[in-house]
Order: sequence, then C-alpha cells, then structure tokens
Amino acid sequence: MKSITIRGIDDRLQIELEKIAVKEEKSINKTILLLLKKALGIEDKVKFPTYNDLDRLAGTWSEKDEKMFNLATEEFNRIDEDIWK
Repeated sequence: MKSITIRGIDDRLQIELEKIAVKEEKSINKTILLLLKKALGIEDKVKFPTYNDLDRLAGTWSEKDEKMFNLATEEFNRIDEDIWK
C-alpha cells in the first residue's frame, strides 16, 4: 500500500479532522482515508449497519439468565380481575 504526505494542513483543518476522529473513535489516518473515499464515491459499503441500541445484547443470555428474568417478570403476566370490573 502506498503512503502519501499531505502538506499545508492548517490548524482549522487539523482541529476538524481530530473532532471527527474522536467522534468516530478512529485514528486520524483512518479518518482521512474514510473522508477521501467518501469524497471520491468509493467508500466501502457497510455490510451490517451499526445502531446505538441493544443489538449487541441479542443472544447473550444463558438459560439461567432467561429463567431468572422470567421469574422476575412473572408478576407482569397476572391480571387483576378487580381492575377490569
């Protein structure tokens, strides 16, 4: 893989690059590569989009965890007949 030196990066550009890198949790180099690819329309397509939800927890419970959860939430399945009269 080739290396390219970019000269003339002013303070404002450096600050903005650093902000993006911190936000994306990437190095400056990876950030610049990503921005260049996007600008040229050749970025790698994400196979599976990343969401900020609970997807990372899916499938992580053991049978014991499931049993404990079901016991703890069992009360929610009971209907108070007096409320519905």
